[in-house]
Amino acid sequence: MARLAPIRLAGMIAATATFAALATETRAQQAPVCDAQTGSTCTSTQTMTGEVTGAVNLDVAVGQLQVTNDVAGNLLVGGVDQAAADLTARQTMTGPSVTARTAVRAPTAHIEDGAAVATTAAANRIALSGSSASITGALDQSAQTPVLAETVADIQYIPAPADFSAHAAANLVQASTNGASHQDLTVRQTNAPSTIEARTDVYVDNAWNLAARAGAGGNRIVLSNAGGSLVATSDQTNQGRVRAAARAQTNLQGQTTVAARAVANETVAGNQDIYLELDNTQLNTGGVEATATYAGVSGYDAYVGAEAVGNSVTGYACSQCGGEVHVTNSQTNDANVTATTSATIGAGRAAVVGATAVGNSATFYVSRPGG
Repeated sequence: MARLAPIRLAGMIAATATFAALATETRAQQAPVCDAQTGSTCTSTQTMTGEVTGAVNLDVAVGQLQVTNDVAGNLLVGGVDQAAADLTARQTMTGPSVTARTAVRAPTAHIEDGAAVATTAAANRIALSGSSASITGALDQSAQTPVLAETVADIQYIPAPADFSAHAAANLVQASTNGASHQDLTVRQTNAPSTIEARTDVYVDNAWNLAARAGAGGNRIVLSNAGGSLVATSDQTNQGRVRAAARAQTNLQGQTTVAARAVANETVAGNQDIYLELDNTQLNTGGVEATATYAGVSGYDAYVGAEAVGNSVTGYACSQCGGEVHVTNSQTNDANVTATTSATIGAGRAAVVGATAVGNSATFYVSRPGG
């Protein structure tokens, strides 16, 4: 039986670390508060074997439209404020599917003040944050389930910015700390054979500033820190198919952006301070596809882009702080990587169209704070 998407809770208490662990229930399962003074370790284990479904269906004529449809098989949210926390967490998702679908079918509607419609689906997700904090530990995510995020829209008239997006991931880890903070994390992610797919399909008869975006990832790690060192070990293995498809159609348009991005394994580690140490290992044996399609009758500017990557890693530190970047990197891609764009425009001012497909991508640099 399909279960509704979870209610998400997160707590932050001065000098303590609070972790809220949620499965796909309508109530949260909350882990004990970690005592920062004793330096105790938080441990979380989540296993999901059921189906997860989130659906939004709309036929509306409103001034402004904002929709969020967010679904996760296992979700762990942690906050640390002026304290130290050590976390050992394991998430396992083997259910039939994780699906989030959003449909806005309003072919005669005028949405005068714009729209923002976002659909996200993930098998496993961990989100950590902190201020003047130290976060250490080991995180392990394993998924073997199809994941689909889909956004569909049919609207007559939007004379304001309108953004429609879908994002899907098997395993996702995000950790963000600021102030005088430190991170030392080991993250292991495994996506077994399955299909991870994000689809966005939008038709607007008259759109002034329209965007249709789709992003899909097998494994993704994003770590950011300020005020101390960032040390990370990342190990990502993807065996599944990763596909992102974005499509937009208009009759009249001012500016239209269509973007699709699919990445099997991705790690981003950025420190706005002196020291970054990253040991990264990535293996992809699943196919990666990104497709962006636009069809317009008449208008001004169109931007259409597709990006597909087997393995991607980015690491950076602060140049004005005398930044140091120490990296050990191993990337192996043994799968097809395909990016495809298509644009059909009857009459317009400009069209910028591009496709990028890369097996392995590695970028390391130092930069000024904030850029």
